Amino acid sequence: MRVFGTWHGGSNYGLGDVFLDMESWPSLEAAKAALQIRAKSGGLPVDDGAHVVDFDEDGHATVGHAQGAVSYPCVNVEAAYLDLFPAGRDGDGWTVDVGCLMARLTLGPRGGVRVENG
Repeated sequence: MRVFGTWHGGSNYGLGDVFLDMESWPSLEAAKAALQIRAKSGGLPVDDGAHVVDFDEDGHATVGHAQGAVSYPCVNVEAAYLDLFPAGRDGDGWTVDVGCLMARLTLGPRGGVRVENG
């Protein structure tokens, strides 16, 4: 099940734009791992398997290329989270309901990932 979400790295990062900053992972487990990888990266470039998401003028989403290695400096681990949105297949692409938060992933005190339903 492919998941779509936007990441926030804490007080050192802006909230971003849902349509411009949307990312996608092949599964919920991959999204959880990405949150952990970014938090532990220490500002070094890491490839967490995220893919860019492009929206057309009708809001139809397509999963683009893999982002590759990206640097995430100054992540505030306690405040970092990943918001996930419900999505469904729509022909060759996806319909992502950006108005309905499906879940928020946060890091727990022992490094695990908590899933809070939206």
